[in-house]
Amino acid sequence: MSITTKKAIGVEIDDKEIRAVELQQRKNKIYLSQYDRISLPSGVVEDGKISKLEELGIYIKQLWIKNKFKKKNIILGLANQDIMIRKISLPQIPKEKLDLLISNHAQEYIPFPIDDCVLDYMIVGKKEASEIKQVDILLAAAQLPMIEDFYQCFSRVGLKIIDIKISSLAILDIIEKENKGIVIFIDIPNNLGSLVTCVDGSPKFARLLRVNLAQATGLDPANTTAKMELLEIVLSTWSQILYNQIRSSIQYFQTYEDVSSIDKIILSGCGSRIMGLDKALENSINIPVELINPMQKIETSPDLPLNEDIIDYSTCIGLALAGLE
Repeated sequence: MSITTKKAIGVEIDDKEIRAVELQQRKNKIYLSQYDRISLPSGVVEDGKISKLEELGIYIKQLWIKNKFKKKNIILGLANQDIMIRKISLPQIPKEKLDLLISNHAQEYIPFPIDDCVLDYMIVGKKEASEIKQVDILLAAAQLPMIEDFYQCFSRVGLKIIDIKISSLAILDIIEKENKGIVIFIDIPNNLGSLVTCVDGSPKFARLLRVNLAQATGLDPANTTAKMELLEIVLSTWSQILYNQIRSSIQYFQTYEDVSSIDKIILSGCGSRIMGLDKALENSINIPVELINPMQKIETSPDLPLNEDIIDYSTCIGLALAGLE
């Protein structure tokens, strides 16, 4: 009697490295098969976009060969300035008409030509304004040439991407849906972090954070699997950099959504592994700050011990979980 096993691989690429997680689903349980990273030379990826396609393919192939990852069912997460997310409100109409309405009016909300973009949207809420029923929508646009570069890069080394998702929203697949209240998710990879604000588990606001972990701290998360430590003055500077960007986002969200308080902030990514960062931010912002548990939906195995650096793979785990749905 055979038991069907489904596998999915979540991949995230930033300027410094490639990170990948393979999950497998057996019956009703999800297991961590493997996770690993490989460093990239400077200039291969810049600001989250491919600069040297063939060279990136070499490192992707090395990572796959080393870990014997599956060649299909790959979900890639992207974060760069060729991707835009906007929250809009439109009349509540049937999906077919809503698709057409968004297609015809997307250019009003997106600052680059939509003819060269991939568009997607998700309904994140409903409301009634002036007795007219409306839906709140997160509209996403990604420039097509950038997307095609990633598809081509993986295809050249014999790998098949089945979907590309926005990295910041992939984090939400880790969290249990019953997560109530207003929660801000902050992901801090090596560069270009992200912030997503959720109300009762539904995303309402998303933006990039223009931060660079290596430049600000001198740390390379790939060098250790343990917690990372900074001199007090460097920690203070790093937390202040994050605080300034988080504060402006909170102020904008509170004004736009007419809310007075945030329930908590949840950190993920390489930069969240720094000792004392959560407490430093909590003291500055006066909002409870905690670290994400990326394994809350996943079974662990004694054959694959987990280290502190599993939090670096939070986005990859979210992507792989989406691939198993």
